[in-house]
Amino acid sequence: MLSWLREPLYVYFAVVYVALGIAIIYSCGNTERAIRLVGGALQIMGLSTVIWGIAATRKQFGHTSGLRLAASWFRRCPIVRRTAYLEPDGITVGASLIGIRLTSVFTPKPDLSFAERLTVIEKGILTVQQRVSDAESQMDQERGNTHGKIAAETNARERGDKEVMKQLEGASTGGVYISAIGTLWLFAGLVLSTASPELAAYFR
Repeated sequence: MLSWLREPLYVYFAVVYVALGIAIIYSCGNTERAIRLVGGALQIMGLSTVIWGIAATRKQFGHTSGLRLAASWFRRCPIVRRTAYLEPDGITVGASLIGIRLTSVFTPKPDLSFAERLTVIEKGILTVQQRVSDAESQMDQERGNTHGKIAAETNARERGDKEVMKQLEGASTGGVYISAIGTLWLFAGLVLSTASPELAAYFR
């Protein structure tokens, strides 16, 4: 029951202020001045919902608020003196960014004996095999990292798409409630302000 009653929360919020305005008019003796002032207040409240809706939409999309934009604009005034700070950015290149490999090269000398040259060649073959094995291991590791990054990027994009759709839906439907509240307040304010003499005469 409570959950069902909470559904039209925006309706309660809008009607409460109209009822409060009527109560103020009644407490002031239903005078024309009271009706006109309450109507003007409701009109201002109705127009303020426009600012409210714009601020809510900007907040949903992560934009800076209007007050901060205004303050930033005033701070950028050429008349205001500001101290400039220059901080040089250091660029450091480590060994992790640049692949460095030190590989000994086995070159048999012509003056060596056949057995010594064969030993040198065998060492060279072992070195080549080790390098091929290291290269294959590195390629497998890079392939695994690449697949992991692609999967993570896919998940991140899917979450981002869902978040964007949620923000678009909120911006499209969330502002409807604010506009409805503003319309009710503006309508009540216009009626009270325009027909204040007739209403005051009617309640006398």
